[in-house]
Amino acid sequence: MNENVGIVGLGNIGMGMAKNLLKAGFKVHAFDLRSEALAELEKLGAVPCDSLKDLAGKCQLVFSVLVNYPQSLSVFSGPDGLVENLAPGSTIFICSTITPDQARSLADMAKAKGIECLDSPVSGGQAGANAGKLALMIGGDEKILQANQKALEAVAANINRFGDVGAGEAAKAINQILVAINLIAAGEAMVLASKCNLDLKKVYDMVSNSGGNSNMFAERAIYMMERDFETRGALSLMLKDTNIVMDAVKSLNLVLPLTDLSNQLFQAGFNNGWGDEDCAAVVKTVEQLSNHTIGSSK
Repeated sequence: MNENVGIVGLGNIGMGMAKNLLKAGFKVHAFDLRSEALAELEKLGAVPCDSLKDLAGKCQLVFSVLVNYPQSLSVFSGPDGLVENLAPGSTIFICSTITPDQARSLADMAKAKGIECLDSPVSGGQAGANAGKLALMIGGDEKILQANQKALEAVAANINRFGDVGAGEAAKAINQILVAINLIAAGEAMVLASKCNLDLKKVYDMVSNSGGNSNMFAERAIYMMERDFETRGALSLMLKDTNIVMDAVKSLNLVLPLTDLSNQLFQAGFNNGWGDEDCAAVVKTVEQLSNHTIGSSK
């Protein structure tokens, strides 16, 4: 077991992962551009690193928890990046949601230097990361996964390997179809309930105990009716994810109309300036189309 674990990226997901690795007894070495995030983690016993090169010199297991492919590529590449500075035989888990081809390109870059790389996008959001109950969708060598099982179990309650590198990202795309569609369905349901002048809390309680319930309804509908769009998972990230899904849909010559429509609605929300708000803010796009705001009079 690798006792020294590196975390690159201390956002909503990476911070929770780092804290749970510390709780599990790992020595966590962290890198982030934000000094305040490093300082917070240092108080809990982590080792802040001044550079990726510094982190790579101390760890043989690294979780890269970044927003997108350009960020991931910048961390992997260059003379001061992970690939050039990790020891051969080290392992990187890519926890970003990117395309399967992008994951494979990063893995190929690492493999050329004798470094193992698995794609391991996550689901569960900030709450799941904080609780150590993320779902991991993994693509890569089964033996490498098993060798790092304890570290994975420290951050996740659901660990699934789907095949070779890239398969984890494909599985994440499937999950994101359902997340996106269920978010919009939750928004439509709450707009209709409001237009019918129903008690929104009673509607929420009813649906939460009925066949129409979903994780997205349970988590986000209450934010929609309370107009609470504080960012827990940004709308811009949902747009990124649905763009990835649509790339796959087009390349495979599929017709997935609900997926296509959800992508357009998240794009509209982003175009309206709500990209930095919580993904629940997609309800505002539904409200625009219906000319009705939740909680307003008929």
